[in-house]
Amino acid sequence: MADRLRLALVFHQHQPAGNFPSVFQDVTERAYAPLVATLYRHPEVKASLHFSGPLLDWLEANRPDVIGDLADLVRRGQIELLSGGYYEPVLVGIPRRDGVGQIRALSDRVHAIFGQRPLGAWLTERVWEPHLPSLLAEAGVAYTVLDDEHFLQAGLRPQELGESFVTEDQGLPVIVFPGSVKLRYLIPFRDVSQTMKELRARADEGARLVVYADDGEKFGAWPGTYQRVHKDGWLEQFFSAIAQADFIQTTTLEDAWIFQKPARRVYIPAGSYPEMAEWALEPNASKRYSQARNKLGDELSSLVAAPLWRNFLAKYPESNGLQKRMLIVSEELARRSILDASAEVRQAQQNLWRAQGNDVYWHGVFGGIYFPHLRADAYASLLKAERILSERRTAAGEQRDYDVDGYDEYIFRGNAGAVFVHVQGGAVIEWDIYASATNLVDTLARRPEAEHEALRRAEKLGKVLVGKAAEKETKSIHEAVRARERGLSKLLEYDVARRAFFQDSFRAGKAEPVVLHAYYYQLTPQREARTVSLILEPPARALASVPGLGIRKDIRIADEGLAAGVRYRLRNDGEEAITIQFTSTSNVGLLSEQNPADVITIGTKKTTAGKPTDARHVSEIAVHSESRHFDIAIAIDPPCEVTTRPIYSITNSEQGFERVYQQLEIASTWNVTIEPDAHVDLEVRATAVGQMVEPDAVRPTARRRKAAAGANPETARMPRR
Repeated sequence: MADRLRLALVFHQHQPAGNFPSVFQDVTERAYAPLVATLYRHPEVKASLHFSGPLLDWLEANRPDVIGDLADLVRRGQIELLSGGYYEPVLVGIPRRDGVGQIRALSDRVHAIFGQRPLGAWLTERVWEPHLPSLLAEAGVAYTVLDDEHFLQAGLRPQELGESFVTEDQGLPVIVFPGSVKLRYLIPFRDVSQTMKELRARADEGARLVVYADDGEKFGAWPGTYQRVHKDGWLEQFFSAIAQADFIQTTTLEDAWIFQKPARRVYIPAGSYPEMAEWALEPNASKRYSQARNKLGDELSSLVAAPLWRNFLAKYPESNGLQKRMLIVSEELARRSILDASAEVRQAQQNLWRAQGNDVYWHGVFGGIYFPHLRADAYASLLKAERILSERRTAAGEQRDYDVDGYDEYIFRGNAGAVFVHVQGGAVIEWDIYASATNLVDTLARRPEAEHEALRRAEKLGKVLVGKAAEKETKSIHEAVRARERGLSKLLEYDVARRAFFQDSFRAGKAEPVVLHAYYYQLTPQREARTVSLILEPPARALASVPGLGIRKDIRIADEGLAAGVRYRLRNDGEEAITIQFTSTSNVGLLSEQNPADVITIGTKKTTAGKPTDARHVSEIAVHSESRHFDIAIAIDPPCEVTTRPIYSITNSEQGFERVYQQLEIASTWNVTIEPDAHVDLEVRATAVGQMVEPDAVRPTARRRKAAAGANPETARMPRR
């Protein structure tokens, strides 16, 4: 027994707090519950399981049978439950105090339900930086799992990874286990015999411990896996094979931590798993990174410096804006919490933590920034927290580089809402309504992704799997190109900058439009009674195509952030008359283009977000969003032509490439003639009203809740994990 190879099976289960109830239901039926049931039938197989806080809460309320089976498995000593950040945050992307607090909260929750306090933790997306050992130790974590890629980047060789290791920060240690990348690609996509062959090879090399650690969604929720893993019996065969193998002994990570001393101390550079490194880079850099790794081959590829997860904050300004917004709320809450331990402050903390869930801050096959319902939930959670904190606030504005891009933005926050103005494009990038907990400018620009080239190549070669062919294919999502419809590559379009409110462009004659969205404006704030006036002017080079043209825009914010408008003054400093088409574009974040209760009224025309509309001589627009609980009234002077259209992006997930609705574009266009030494004024004024959305009930942590009746599933998209 002593010389057997110890095999630690680690299954990680997570759903974002903002995902649809039907997704929780579907993935539980297809993956989580069958996995737990199969473990129950194989008491000889030990494993370590991690359930994130939102998923654990949902299971307790909706599937008490799964919770009961897990409790039995814990009592048997067959499984251990791991801790981690309650809402599954990437720890390096949130304040340390929140990371420690979230881990302790999940440990308390597991202990309250199962009577076992976790000693180990799942590290979200295996995103590692060298300061994490002290954070984990402060939160009561003794060990965690990384990819073996982390250890190879630290200079170890593959044959040295059959052990555990110790690392530390500030003298505070944590044990780190290498998770096998090769096993991640074999299980469950190849025959059981190939996995057993790999385990035999590792044992023959002298490995004492091998760790398999990956997502539980692979066991039924990924395309083709439910048939393969459960109906065709792959998981049963696998558990039987490892139980019968005379050279394998399954173990929990806790037992491995107790009974097996670490091989030595290591210091691991920052990074994550290999796919994450590619996703974090811009397409050209991602291509170079892959080429470098492929050229060096398996032996040396891991020594190519991996980019940080933080690169996503540079790649997606929308992600960076949300993360920096979260930091503002976290800092205010930390100050408030020093002297105030009220139920309202505790509720604000829960909402803040919920907004820190990792999925919405990045994109890859698993990341969720492209999904509006996840972004909406993150903003709603933040704004519910800020609504509590804003009760004592005096409305005020300030110039501040809150998003750390080197330019000062203008931030106005009152008791009812907030407006953020960025000098890039001289536009409103965030408009918060506290009552409805909504950011009206919750949008996402269309930008190139490395995955788009894979889609183009596959479509050109006729190798895109669509419909039933995609479901039947059992290859890993990393090895097959799936799509929800044909011809998606023809729909790829890209924006020059993030999408916002009051963005400017103009066109002279038949020339190409001059789009000012990416130019940096000069900003001069002017304080007036109950109004903030921001004077913005684009750089002269942006207007060079029309000699003599000058543009000045005056953004006014009033009524504590519930009204925002822009007045354009187009002037002619030249000697000849100027004739142009001038367009002011605003983008509104709606959850779906298909909700009939989200109505856009343009003059006398009524339409929905999914139907492009064109109307002339429009002076009024109204947007009523039932899904996001707000109304916007827009007044236009002088009347102009208005077009609306839905904006889609093409993105990839576990289910394949698909078209995803992002936002509603509203464009107001005037035909303008400006005589020499004259000017023309154009104005768009918007007022927002939010319907009150109550904060979620405070989640108990000290006792077990009674299971509630099953939730009614909603019509939803694919699982997000």
